[in-house]
Amino acid sequence: MKSLFRNSVIWIALGCLLQTSMAVASSSLADSVKSVKTLVAMRIRNNSIHIDGLLNEKDWQIAPADSDFVQYEPNGGQPATEKTTVQVLYDDNALYVGVRAYDSEPDKIRGLLTRRDQESPCDFLSIGIDSYGDKRTAFEFGVNPAGIQIDALWSDDNNRDKNWDAVWEVATSIDTLGWTAEFRIPFSQLRFSSQRTQTWGFEVQRIINRKNEVVFWAPILKNQNRVVSLFGRLVGLENIPAPKRLHLLPYAVGTGNFYPIEKDNPFLQRPFYTWSVGGNLKYGLTSNLTVDLTINPDFGQVEADPSEFNLTAYESYFEEKRPFFMEGSNIFNYKIGLGDEGDMAGETLFYSRRIGAMPHYYPDVSDSGYVDIPKHTRILGAVKLTGKTSGWSIGILEALTNQEKLEVVDGGQRYHEIVEPFTNYFVVRLQRDFRNGRSTIGGMVTSVRRQIPNENFNNLNKQAFAGGVDLSHRWRNDTYQLNLKILGSYISGNKEAIQEAQESSARYFQRPDAKHVKYDPNRTSLSGFAGTLSIGKIGGEHWRWMVGGITRSPGFEVNDLGYMRYADLATGFLWVGYQEFNPGKIFRNYNINLNLWGVSNYAPETLAREANINGYFRLLNYWGGFIGVNRELPGLNTVALRGGPTMKTPGRISTWLGFHSDRRKAISLRINGGYSRDDQGFSSTWFRTKITVRPSGRFDFKLSFRYSPSVDDRQYVDNIKNGAETRYILGRLKHKTISSTFRLSYTVTCNLTIQFYSMPFISAGKYSHFKEVIAPRAAKYDERYQPYDYDSNPDFNFKQFRSNLVIRWEYRPGSVIYLVWSQGRTNFEEEYGSFRLGRDIMKLFDTHSENVVMIKINRWLNI
Repeated sequence: MKSLFRNSVIWIALGCLLQTSMAVASSSLADSVKSVKTLVAMRIRNNSIHIDGLLNEKDWQIAPADSDFVQYEPNGGQPATEKTTVQVLYDDNALYVGVRAYDSEPDKIRGLLTRRDQESPCDFLSIGIDSYGDKRTAFEFGVNPAGIQIDALWSDDNNRDKNWDAVWEVATSIDTLGWTAEFRIPFSQLRFSSQRTQTWGFEVQRIINRKNEVVFWAPILKNQNRVVSLFGRLVGLENIPAPKRLHLLPYAVGTGNFYPIEKDNPFLQRPFYTWSVGGNLKYGLTSNLTVDLTINPDFGQVEADPSEFNLTAYESYFEEKRPFFMEGSNIFNYKIGLGDEGDMAGETLFYSRRIGAMPHYYPDVSDSGYVDIPKHTRILGAVKLTGKTSGWSIGILEALTNQEKLEVVDGGQRYHEIVEPFTNYFVVRLQRDFRNGRSTIGGMVTSVRRQIPNENFNNLNKQAFAGGVDLSHRWRNDTYQLNLKILGSYISGNKEAIQEAQESSARYFQRPDAKHVKYDPNRTSLSGFAGTLSIGKIGGEHWRWMVGGITRSPGFEVNDLGYMRYADLATGFLWVGYQEFNPGKIFRNYNINLNLWGVSNYAPETLAREANINGYFRLLNYWGGFIGVNRELPGLNTVALRGGPTMKTPGRISTWLGFHSDRRKAISLRINGGYSRDDQGFSSTWFRTKITVRPSGRFDFKLSFRYSPSVDDRQYVDNIKNGAETRYILGRLKHKTISSTFRLSYTVTCNLTIQFYSMPFISAGKYSHFKEVIAPRAAKYDERYQPYDYDSNPDFNFKQFRSNLVIRWEYRPGSVIYLVWSQGRTNFEEEYGSFRLGRDIMKLFDTHSENVVMIKINRWLNI
């Protein structure tokens, strides 16, 4: 079986590479040049356009217009079924875009009131502006008929980041001919060169909701896998003055904290109130380089992370939600894994959640002692430089976090202890593009420096450096692509810090059978290297494929400012997919995928070999579904015993399937689930459903539910040291988790919204059949273990409820008032592992709640 798996991968990979070499040989060195659509912008007098959505000024009557739009969906390449015209004007201060969307049934035009930047199933118009002219980056400004604004930043040709926000104007109007949108985009919100004559990339997109039709002015087709490089051209822009770009956003926030009163706890005897001030500054150094500065930032309006109960050896990954770090984050996106799903999907050289995280140290206090614990480390200030000049994309970020202290009351004494040292974080990203954006080279460097104040922090690295160089190359009309990254890392500190790095779950150098690594508790530094390579066919009509791999030396470590689960590995993979984009008699579109991959370490030992086949389909009525099956062959697990010897694991087969209804409807449904069973007969199941209800143009209601029961016969329990000997204890865990997420949005006006979010979460686990690992690599499953009389009870029942109510009022462009109420309840019962839904819900809501009420006001100032 092993040789069959290996030979299959080799032959398929060779076939794919042969196809690539033939493609290169048959294509010319230069990509084919096709005619590019062009629109002429007309200069007008300053401030002669009133943004009301009517397009009735004289300038609109005489400006050049174009109405040749092409379908992307449903019938790619065909003419649009409804006429759309676009015109562009400009003065010294702004770009004006007028779009008329003709409609043969104007009474069926749909516009929903939602919060800004929230996409919804309705008609839509957006414009894309590649003001750098690099065919890789662009600014997007969109609106629906109700006037809801959406803006986004495009990078690397097809990566869209909705976290970018600009200050601009748009107005819409519906009449008997259809609907119109009138945009005003200040030049201060764009980035462009100082040349006298400008040529920008330009695109217009329209969505006709009732027809599920998407059309573009400059044609974009599904089989092209690119966006910005397909934009048309906007010409006629001359003598645009360099805009003054100095924006201030000061804020003030007041917070009330209401916790359950504890008579003996000096920190919880009454509610307490805090206030703070701070702000952001945005300054344009040049017309295409911008500095962002934040001082004492506050993120109280940010939604809480989802609840979880982590039983793995790895740190949880959570998405960034703080505005300062989200805006423009595309330039700092430097993945060190491959793919968008799986355990390695979130691995990255820069993980901004490290900045301002929870303090690392917690002091020892007696059972009668009390501490006032800060929930996060305060960010004193952070600065970003982003932009593009002479073909170079630039991103520099530096942040300084505070030396945090907590207050302790213990044994009749009241004192402060340091729980986090002063820390400096630094990131620089450079990227140079060639061949109209089809090839790039670049690199990233990160550093972390800590001022270690005392021996309590000897387990933290004093310095941590990581970096990489990268290459991307597309050819044959962007059909084929090669990506390469080479990385290195270096950490240094006291021997306790490097010992902790050696013993971390990423590598476990202390494993008794890890002969290829050296565990040295006296080391004061650790270094390593890594690399990723992929080559594949990313465009074309039907067949796509990719082959590649990842390698990481045992000493590679980036977790001081990055996120990484695994070191000491070499992974190879192959993906082959068939895609049908054009509607047929049954399906509107579908795809089928085959994946093969294997993982080894540097010993070398084969750890895992897996294969799966999966597919997705969408019917003519826009209902869709997916299905897949995965087979994992027996392998080796270097992590299961948390620093113990490598353990042989049985194979496993998994399957999943689901469906969704037409997402355009007032009520839409998504249901999916999966089942997994190992070769010893132990299984897990998960089920998830989501329902979305839009009873009117103002309400949006979403409810999701997840339930996952499982039985794991090899769940880690404990490592028990007995002199020089260590016993590795596992157990059979019956585990059930249930959670629900509820979201309700009500839009009063385009600028006033009310949003509520809540998530109850219950996870319970009961252990039995404790066993000691005696022969972790034995051929037979039963020979690996012997029964063990474990005298502790690791059962658990964890319950948590989190909610946020946010009222957001944008009282003037760029200026917002937030009123926020957050509530949390947590109930954790040790040695109690039974799961009873009704009882657990009652116990959860009988638990005293912690409430935080906050009001925050900021003011956008254009100086």
